[in-house]
Amino acid sequence: MRRNLPLFFILSFTISHTFGQYNQGARLTAMGNASAAVKDVWSLNANPAGITGKKSPVATLNYARYLFGDELSEQSFAFVLPFDNNFAGISINRYGISEFNEIKAGFGLAKSFGDALSIGMKGNIHQIKITNYGNATTFSVDAGVNYALNKRIGFGLYVNNPSSQEYKATNVETHIPTAIHLGGTYAPSNKLILAATVSKDFDSKFDVAIGVDYKFYELLSLRGGLSAKPFKQYFGIGLNYQKLMMDIAIESHPQIGYTPQIGLSYAF
Repeated sequence: MRRNLPLFFILSFTISHTFGQYNQGARLTAMGNASAAVKDVWSLNANPAGITGKKSPVATLNYARYLFGDELSEQSFAFVLPFDNNFAGISINRYGISEFNEIKAGFGLAKSFGDALSIGMKGNIHQIKITNYGNATTFSVDAGVNYALNKRIGFGLYVNNPSSQEYKATNVETHIPTAIHLGGTYAPSNKLILAATVSKDFDSKFDVAIGVDYKFYELLSLRGGLSAKPFKQYFGIGLNYQKLMMDIAIESHPQIGYTPQIGLSYAF
């Protein structure tokens, strides 16, 4: 029974909403996933226009562990390559346990039009496997835009799965959420970023997230965030040493408890 407990929670929380596919990395998670207007390598799993913030190639690994189960975890990889005013990125996410897992792999392209405007799009392949129930595969598209009003204020808008793609297999009853996200950032100094995002999944109520990223020292950043539906709290730190970066985040969920995650990135 203890071994089947994680599977019960997975079926309750993820099969209808497939939330495990959208991990946004430790930095954005620590900021409450208020990611619509924040530029980051993990914007590949949020607003694909946000990868235009990278000035050199970046590779990153991320690992999240769900503490209510013995096996439940998520492993993620992302890589972003800038060239001229264009940016390409790939990401792979695997979420689940031995009896159940989801894999999402995607390829994104973004373009920067000067310092103010950037546009991005990403295609995704989704696969879900459930022991004794079979598997299913489908695809989706994400699209987004960032606009900087000035050096301090920025806005972002992105949409997940606007065509409402679904798994076709009759033995797997789940779907890819269709959601729209609108947000902004305010950077009163080079050390501080304040972010907010309003999200609407077409199958649920509005969600609001806020986050902060403060570069306490040149090597250390402190982060925190809140989101409303359900009410969750986030905290994290970032350590930067030359080209190597480590991000740590903890998410507190009212039903499933604490989820720590760690990310390692290298800028070439």
